[in-house]
Amino acid sequence: MTTAEDTTSVTAAAPERRWRGLMTNRDFMIVWGGFTVSSVGTALSNLAVPILALGLSGSPTMAGLVGAARLAPYLLLNLLAGVFIDRWDRRRVMIVADLGRFAALATIPVAYAFGSLTIAHLAAVAFLEGVGHVFSAVSHLSALSKLVPQEQLASANALNEVADSAAGVGGSALSGALIGLARNSTLGAVYSYAVDAVTYLLSGASLLFVRKSFQEERAADEQRSVMADLKEGMSFLWRQRLLRLLMVMVTLINFLQAPLNLATIVLASEDLGIDAGLIGLILAAVGLGTVAGAFAASWLRERIGLRTMALASLALWAVAAATMATARSIVLLAAGLLITNLLWPIFAVSLVTYRLSATPDHLQGRVNSAFRALSFGVEPLGLAIGGALIASQGPRFLFWMAAVGLFAVFLGSLATWRGTLTPETAASTSSEDA
Repeated sequence: MTTAEDTTSVTAAAPERRWRGLMTNRDFMIVWGGFTVSSVGTALSNLAVPILALGLSGSPTMAGLVGAARLAPYLLLNLLAGVFIDRWDRRRVMIVADLGRFAALATIPVAYAFGSLTIAHLAAVAFLEGVGHVFSAVSHLSALSKLVPQEQLASANALNEVADSAAGVGGSALSGALIGLARNSTLGAVYSYAVDAVTYLLSGASLLFVRKSFQEERAADEQRSVMADLKEGMSFLWRQRLLRLLMVMVTLINFLQAPLNLATIVLASEDLGIDAGLIGLILAAVGLGTVAGAFAASWLRERIGLRTMALASLALWAVAAATMATARSIVLLAAGLLITNLLWPIFAVSLVTYRLSATPDHLQGRVNSAFRALSFGVEPLGLAIGGALIASQGPRFLFWMAAVGLFAVFLGSLATWRGTLTPETAASTSSEDA
């Protein structure tokens, strides 16, 4: 007979078995390794793009346009990318996306060496890098449920968050070192592009060694129109009441939080008199906090439900924004930013794990891309409006607006997310929910 003590022992051992099984999953670890390397490359570009654009043009406006070119594919292509990712071989899409980014980024150091690098060339490469990222990210996310068993999905998502967070810190530090050691910042940014290109080559090459299929076998049925496929994915996403709520929630959160880093830099430098070097160290420390949150994400998901996790994160994000609004020292400002960033990987692991579990394999690309198109697509708009508010009203006003907005989203989610709307019941939506 199984005793309560035996049950507790089995439950406690379950997470350990999941992690051990994940670490011995050859194909997942190859994909994860490639993802980590390419994430380092993406972090390198995050710093190199504005510095190189400023070095070439001397104009913050032109630098902003190059940054916009890099983000434009998220708005223009995310929905269509999901349709084709559900039709094509996902592993092949990821390989082509990585090799395409390698080829595009490699032209930067070559053109610079020949003295022919222009701001238009840089903008075109930034756009192509964004295109590659859209296709690669959605393919990787959509393939995850085929690479690992259902019970390891949360741990796999947590490991991806760890890699992405750590790569952000390491890639930014590496890019800063390359820029600092070079003869000038422009040349250092070019070096960063060269290293970034190599990371995509390594990531694409690693996928050639994966044996497992990235999707289910699909019947060779009649060819459907792009619009019909797109409508099917959007319709599924909208019918799932919990997915619909989460999509609206994340969209509003991203819109409100998009300008927080900019407000932090302005407040620290102009109001608190902190020099740029110390601000950089603070942002790096906050990045390390994000890594810690990613490590804790899977453990917390074992113990806290999605509803509690989402609502608690919203409440704490509102408190963090209010803390930054009232900060009279760099300690309080950094604490608020740390809380904001620490919670994201924890919330994301629960959210993405549920979304992948609730979506059939043949719809993964379309559902993931539709979710990301709206939730990520509002970030440039939030940053633009937030920047205007910071310029006209100051960073503290922006923080207060974010705090009020996040608290309003918390209240709306609390009212909408009824007790019966659990991940289990939400996955089986009746036709009247359409």
